[in-house]
Amino acid sequence: MRDLLLLLIVLGLVPVILRFPWSGVLAWFWVGLMAPHGLTWSYMRTFPIATLIGAVTLVALVMTRDRRPIPMTREMIMMFFFAFFMAITSWFAVNSSGAWQQWQHVMKILLMTFVTPMLVFGTRRIVWLLLVTAGSIGFYGIKGGFFAISTGGSYMVLGPSGSFLSGNTYIGLALIMVLPMLLVSARLFHRGWVDIGWPLHAAWYKPIGLGFYAAFWLTSIAILATYSRGAFLGLLVIAPFLFLRMKRKWLLVGLALIAVGVVGVAPPERLAERWSTIKTFEEDTSSMQRIQAWGVNWNMAVERPLVGMGMRNTAMGYPWWISYANFEGSWNHALSPHSIYFQILGQHGFLGLAVFLVLIGFTYLTLGRIKRSAATLPGREWLSEYAWALQVGLIGFMAAGAFLDVAYFNLLYAFVALAIIMRRELDEPELSSAAGLINEETTHTGYPTKPRKMAT
Repeated sequence: MRDLLLLLIVLGLVPVILRFPWSGVLAWFWVGLMAPHGLTWSYMRTFPIATLIGAVTLVALVMTRDRRPIPMTREMIMMFFFAFFMAITSWFAVNSSGAWQQWQHVMKILLMTFVTPMLVFGTRRIVWLLLVTAGSIGFYGIKGGFFAISTGGSYMVLGPSGSFLSGNTYIGLALIMVLPMLLVSARLFHRGWVDIGWPLHAAWYKPIGLGFYAAFWLTSIAILATYSRGAFLGLLVIAPFLFLRMKRKWLLVGLALIAVGVVGVAPPERLAERWSTIKTFEEDTSSMQRIQAWGVNWNMAVERPLVGMGMRNTAMGYPWWISYANFEGSWNHALSPHSIYFQILGQHGFLGLAVFLVLIGFTYLTLGRIKRSAATLPGREWLSEYAWALQVGLIGFMAAGAFLDVAYFNLLYAFVALAIIMRRELDEPELSSAAGLINEETTHTGYPTKPRKMAT
C-alpha cells in the first residue's frame, strides 16, 4: 500500500508541476530530503523519483514565463566555480571513472540549486520552500522523538533505510540543521506572520504552530537518541543560540532543574556511556579511526595540493589508502574521510577546501545581513527569523560535519539557495499578487533596480 500511495502521489505531481513549475522545486526538495522511497517496501524503493521530478521541473521551466534570471550573487558565482573546479579535479583524479560518476551526482544537486532561485520568489513561495525543507527532515524528528520516548531511549534512532540518511550520524546531522527552522516555523504560524495561501481559517494557524513547537522538542529528543557523538556535539554548539532565542527560557531552566534534581530524570545508561567516550577518545576505536583518516586525507592534499586525489579515491583499495596514514590500527577499516573538511581536502586539495569554505562563509554573511536588515522592516519578521535559523543550522553543520563526510549533502546547498532567494526578497519592494509576483526591471544580478507601476 505504501508503494502504491507513493506512486500515485508522484504521478499526481507531474501535471501540477507542469501547471505550476515552482511546485517542482518543492517536490524535488521533498523527495531529496525526506527520501520517501525509504519508507516503502517494494518497487518504489528503486523507482527514480528524484530523476522524474527533476526532469519534469526542467521541462516546465523551459515552457513557463513565470521565472526569473539566475541571480549572480557571490554565492551563486562560488557554486559555479565549485562545480567547475570539481570537474577539473575529476579529470586529474586517481580514480577517474568513479570521480566522474560522483561529479554527475553532485551536479544533479547543484543543478536544482541553480534552478531554485529562477522559480521560487515572493513571500508565499519562499515560505512554502522553507516549510517543506524543515518538514521533510522534521518528519523523522517527530517519528524518532516518539520512538525514543516509547522505548525509553533504549534503541538508536535511524533514518529511512536505503537512503543517504539511514545512518544514525547522518540523520542526527540533518535534524540539527533543521531544528532552528522548526522553532521559527512554529512562531510563523503562532503569530500569523504570513498568509501562506492555505484555504484555512485563521483559527487553524495557532494549532499548527503548537504542532511545530511539539516537533521542535521531539526532534531535540530524537537527536540525542541517535547516539551520535557528532550530533551530540553539534547540539551542544547550537543549544546556546536556541536558548537565547526562546521567550520563556527561565521557565525551561526551572523545569529542567526540577526534572533532574527533584524527580531524578537521567539519560538512559547506554546513552550516557556513549557520551562518556568523548572524554576517552584515545581508547575508542571509532575515534582513532577518524584521527587516522584525517591524517590520510591531509597527506593526500600535501602530495597534490591543487587538485587532491579526486572523488571516490577510496576505491583504489586499502593498501593504497593506508600508505598515506600516519599509523595503522588493528580495526576493520571503513575507508572514509570522517569529516567534511578532510573530505574536501583529500579529494580537491587546499584550493578546493578554500572554495568550499568561502561558499559557506558567503552564505553565512548574507544570512546575517538579512537577519539584521529584515528585523527593522514591518512585515519582514519572518525573513529575519528564518535567516537566523539558517545561520544556526549552518553552525550546526560546520560543527557536527567535522566528524562526518557530508560535504555534498543536498540540505547544505538548499541553505545556499534559500540565502540567495531570501536576499532577493529583502531587496525587493513589497509584493502585490497572491503568488508573490511583481513586474520590475532587473539588473544582471537578478535584483530589482526600478520597480514598475503596478496595476490596481
